[in-house]
Amino acid sequence: MQHTDTTAPAGHIALQVQDPVADDHGVDSIYSQQFSIGVFFFMLLTIIFFASIVMGFMAGKHAKGLKRGEKWLFAWIFLGIVVAVILGALQLLGGYLL
Repeated sequence: MQHTDTTAPAGHIALQVQDPVADDHGVDSIYSQQFSIGVFFFMLLTIIFFASIVMGFMAGKHAKGLKRGEKWLFAWIFLGIVVAVILGALQLLGGYLL
């Protein structure tokens, strides 16, 4: 929220002052720490959901028929999940989730 001081005498520049305690509902406010924490927990929920689908598929009746390459694929998927969670947590420790 900005306001202009119009009581400046003639020949002086009007001063713009920004209220530091005003709520900012603009685009820049989405980069706050609270927003980053919310995104991180949403990411965790979606990862848990995705991982449960993959584990359900692997534990189902098709698990015995998985080829060697499919087993490697699932292993790399789980490694990617672990790396994503670690990187997200490290970014939150550093300030904001990028």
